[in-house]
Amino acid sequence: MKIDTTDTLRVVQNKNAESEAYSRQLHIWLGAGSAGGAISMASLAASLRDPAYVFHFLTPSFWSFLVGVVAAGSSLFFLALRADEQGEHFATSHNRDQINEAIRAMPEVIASPKRLADEANQARNELIRQSHEKHAKAERAWTRSLRYKVAWAASLTISALAFVLGFAWPLAQLSFFGAKLLP
Repeated sequence: MKIDTTDTLRVVQNKNAESEAYSRQLHIWLGAGSAGGAISMASLAASLRDPAYVFHFLTPSFWSFLVGVVAAGSSLFFLALRADEQGEHFATSHNRDQINEAIRAMPEVIASPKRLADEANQARNELIRQSHEKHAKAERAWTRSLRYKVAWAASLTISALAFVLGFAWPLAQLSFFGAKLLP
């Protein structure tokens, strides 16, 4: 019995494309939002009667927005590194599978004395060694890709927090702590 998975495959592909679109939007929003926040704060400071005082007052926000922009950019860098490592993993895994197919196609020679079997199996044993090597390389690449995924998520989290803190700091100072925007 053949199972038709065409509809399921289409849904999975659509959801993957949707996820990538949301991720792209988030990166743009965080980077542009932090940059826009810094620009809006600088514009506000420049338009008031004592810009030096206001710039000084908003310095923590500027630093926060800078961290947000750098973290948003770093997250894209980590995504690129992750994709590179995933490509390495899949290519090496494919090569390992091809080597394993070749190993399965070669019968193992069993002979006495053992040295005759070792000589006859030399090519097969070399393929087995290469397979183990490819497997280890694929696993290292996968581990690195997972580390880059964690770094990506951490960068996005830092960028989002920096964006929020960039706006929250002056609002909290003005609303809760009685600070004045003008001297």
